[in-house]
Amino acid sequence: MKKLLLTLSLSLVALPVFAADELPPPRTTTQDAPDDLPPPRASTRKPRAASAEAAPAESMPKAASPEDLPPPAARSRKPAARGFQPTLKAGIDDLLLEAGALPDAPEADTYSTLRASAYVLWQPSRNWELRAGARLDGMTQDGGSADHREMLADYGDTYVRYRNGDTRLTLGAQTIIWGRADEIPLADRVSRVDLTRFNLDDLADRRRAQLAARWEQTFGDYKLDAVYLPVFRGAQLPDYASVWSPVNRTTGRVLGIDPALTGWVTGATAIDEDEHGSGGGALRLTRAGEPFDFGLTLSRTRQSMPYYQVDFPNNQLTVVHPYNTFAGADMEIVTGGLTWRMELGWTDDVPVTLTDGSMDKTQSLDWIGALEFFPGGRDTRVNLQLVARALQNDQTILELDEYYGANGEVETQFGQGRWKAALRFAAGLNVNDVYLSPRVSYVGWEPHEIYLAGHYFDGDDRTLGGFHEDHSMIALGLRTRF
Repeated sequence: MKKLLLTLSLSLVALPVFAADELPPPRTTTQDAPDDLPPPRASTRKPRAASAEAAPAESMPKAASPEDLPPPAARSRKPAARGFQPTLKAGIDDLLLEAGALPDAPEADTYSTLRASAYVLWQPSRNWELRAGARLDGMTQDGGSADHREMLADYGDTYVRYRNGDTRLTLGAQTIIWGRADEIPLADRVSRVDLTRFNLDDLADRRRAQLAARWEQTFGDYKLDAVYLPVFRGAQLPDYASVWSPVNRTTGRVLGIDPALTGWVTGATAIDEDEHGSGGGALRLTRAGEPFDFGLTLSRTRQSMPYYQVDFPNNQLTVVHPYNTFAGADMEIVTGGLTWRMELGWTDDVPVTLTDGSMDKTQSLDWIGALEFFPGGRDTRVNLQLVARALQNDQTILELDEYYGANGEVETQFGQGRWKAALRFAAGLNVNDVYLSPRVSYVGWEPHEIYLAGHYFDGDDRTLGGFHEDHSMIALGLRTRF
């Protein structure tokens, strides 16, 4: 199985080189991203009044007598709005059906997913927008030591939004992703993480709506974004029987932690979660324009990712979400057909685990450098990223002190744009940590996509690839919208 996934991954890497000359001319596509757009500007143009300079009197028709006039029409006191009609939309904006095989997993032989999200959008005027969203997630795994079925219902983006000129106010559940990197943006501090499928999906599909009050204000090329999280909800976690759980009850391992606690975790009687209080707040200032785009982010928020605090006396794990202070900067520049991106961030109060199992806090310094380009035309895209994280602590801990890695994606279209091949990858540079995800999709039946994808994991202890090294999977899926 692993040899098959490795061979397929290498084949997809080479595909853009051989297919570039056969590709049709690039197609220009437009994708709406309403949360990233500045609020619409209100028009200041006034309608012109009818001219008082009428035609000469002799050319005007003779005035009618009162008895010749029709009865007066009823007049509305509200003037009719020009160029706008209230709109009501509804639909299913994402439907995913997937079935996969896990040949090396002791927990299960098969894994399947159902995911559906629906929405209703009403815009009664230019200034107001109301949206209600809901989603349903179903997972099953069979054929191993941890057969499992799970169905989750949750709200999606559900909010009231007011727009006026350069101001936009949004209250309600929202999906807000800050930052510039594709996989792990450092400025992403106000979103809610979805771990139900670990990292099998793209970044946008690994985030959920979070209750928030958001104010966006545009000043020419600048934009100020302020977010307050009145009610905190931690990351959406899978059931602990799931193969994608960050706590493996079969092996006793915890994601990112040295397996020194293996025996104790296996026998832990309970896993509780602490989600009380608010989620904090954050500010982000961005500028778009020459010579480059940049952003500054300052936040004091509770981390969405879970940290498992050990309670030896009670034989229990507790999922906690401590507050972190984050200060970061990012930039993007386009030159010579290349897009360069960089993020730098400092985080305080990062939880770590000491050798006796107790929790401590430290600081971390992180940076990401990214390059995106389109060799051979716009139908082939290459995205490469270098990442680094260094914990500023002088104690022995069960997590990795430093991590340096590379990740990215290569994708291309072929067959007159009806087919698409892609490869997502991640690899550690200072430790053995490997993730490969080759994918072939048929997209000629729009808006439907049928795909065959593989997910390969391998690595040392304390790495993502090492934690899921038995969960390599091959999957067949359908994704669409209505």
